[in-house]
Amino acid sequence: MKSIMELFKGDAIKFFGIDKNVVSVERTEFTQIKAIQKTDDWMLKAEDGSYIHIEFQTTHSLKDLSRFMLADAMLYYKEGKPIKTIVVYSSDIDQTITEINAGALQYGVEAFYMVKLDGDKAYAEIKAKIDAGENLTKQDLMSIVFLPMMKSEHDKVKRLERSISLSKEIKTETMQVQIQAMLELLAEKFVKDENELKKLKGMIRMGVIFDMIREDLRVELRDEVKNEVKNEVRDEVKNEIRNEVKNEVRNEVKNEVRDEVKNEVRDEVKNEVTQMITNEITEKLTNEISIKSVVEIAKIMIEDGAGISTISKYTRLSESKIRSLKADMAEAS
Repeated sequence: MKSIMELFKGDAIKFFGIDKNVVSVERTEFTQIKAIQKTDDWMLKAEDGSYIHIEFQTTHSLKDLSRFMLADAMLYYKEGKPIKTIVVYSSDIDQTITEINAGALQYGVEAFYMVKLDGDKAYAEIKAKIDAGENLTKQDLMSIVFLPMMKSEHDKVKRLERSISLSKEIKTETMQVQIQAMLELLAEKFVKDENELKKLKGMIRMGVIFDMIREDLRVELRDEVKNEVKNEVRDEVKNEIRNEVKNEVRNEVKNEVRDEVKNEVRDEVKNEVTQMITNEITEKLTNEISIKSVVEIAKIMIEDGAGISTISKYTRLSESKIRSLKADMAEAS
């Protein structure tokens, strides 16, 4: 919400009685020290180089004051410029500690007690101006912002609701946005009940402030979303390139292994053919050997005087073959 506070910087400090020209709203984050990470509500830089530190409080304690001192000390160490600190207390606080005497350390703030301002009277006056169609002054606009912190017969939630209602009557859209943004900040700081806070934010976001907050969020999230999309696209491109390279390598390897596969297949076929020929020769020789063995057995049976039919039965040679064999044996003898 720094951009919104930037628009309010000059009028805000005048509301608290500070007569200085503010040139910028500073973002002073001390993330290395947990106790003051969220201490500085407003840190404004004046034209003379000094700083105006404004805190909004619904509680008061020495510990709170010590946190403010630590934040101011860190800022002074960093910038080396004077710092004026104002602590704005809500209407239920009318007296607080404003100084710390820690020996070598002397620290003090100015307390601004909103209880001294009559919120109901201020509301009635502003409402009357709006009803009469009169233009609101800058101080009137700032009063709308701080009405919830002023003294009133109503509780803080009701005071915020009345301020939100007044803000919706502001004719200038830009100013309406500024006022509603500040009211949302105050609601987040002072309303502890989540349901009540949600209701108040709903009232605010029914107006133009919602569009501004949405646009701020869009700007804040742009880089984050861009990085997420970039990573997604990187993964997609990586997969595309991986597939392209894989296809290129596949084609290269296919050509490289083609000759190797040819030789391997040639050797396999050669072995298969060799084995087939070997089997055929073996079978042929076996048959020849078998025939020779049967003829020898038939010769022995002929010499033993076996009949032709008997020899044919046991050797399975034809009777004509046996007669021819018997004639050859007779002629040879």
